[in-house]
Amino acid sequence: MVDLEIDDGLAVITIDRPRARNAISLETMDQLEKALDGAEGASALVITGAGGAFSTGGDLKQGDRLNRKDPQLFADASHRVFTQILNSDKTVVAKINGITQAGGLAIVAACDLAIASDQASFKCPEALVGIWEPYTPALLTPQIGIKRAKYLLLASESIDAVEAERIGLINRVVLHQELDNATAELIGHILSGGPQTRRKFKRLINEHIRQFDSAGVVDALSSEEAREGMAAFSEKRKPRWRE
Repeated sequence: MVDLEIDDGLAVITIDRPRARNAISLETMDQLEKALDGAEGASALVITGAGGAFSTGGDLKQGDRLNRKDPQLFADASHRVFTQILNSDKTVVAKINGITQAGGLAIVAACDLAIASDQASFKCPEALVGIWEPYTPALLTPQIGIKRAKYLLLASESIDAVEAERIGLINRVVLHQELDNATAELIGHILSGGPQTRRKFKRLINEHIRQFDSAGVVDALSSEEAREGMAAFSEKRKPRWRE
């Protein structure tokens, strides 16, 4: 479900569940953690998705069952993955090939740089299933500003890659067929800089990200609202919210 390739100092991690639009199950999250560990010897890292999606975020089909049993499992696994990306000594680039939603968008926000196909789209649909996970607000707000972050999180509307570049969610949008070459060019620019300087700049910038922990994820996943939202998703009905 997660592939790791390392070639000439570049590690590429691919979330490989195209039939599920690369939704992230607990097993996928565990494999992402192992792939990030396996990429430690590389100089730079690219994270991407297989097929027509980068990732649609957490696997809600599994989540409804898992979170009723033990929401701490996914909370801890996701916290480790986001912490690994943010604290990694290497520059991490999101290569966005298509649909990017929820936890997938949070991964993009955690990466140091992001380049996207013109076929990519971005959405924060968490409010539609009643999940107030802490990663996206913490990571997104410093990058795109308070009003834009609130719009994405509260309105749950999709934006295209051009708009994502305009607001600062991604660094560059290119034609879909040029995504591979454009990513390789970007990696070349990154690796031409001093490795210690790259690491220091990353640490200094990431000091400004608000801290989060797995307790916030457990709170979000185990809430009555999240249980109703995920149950409604599984049962293919509208959620019945309570004020």
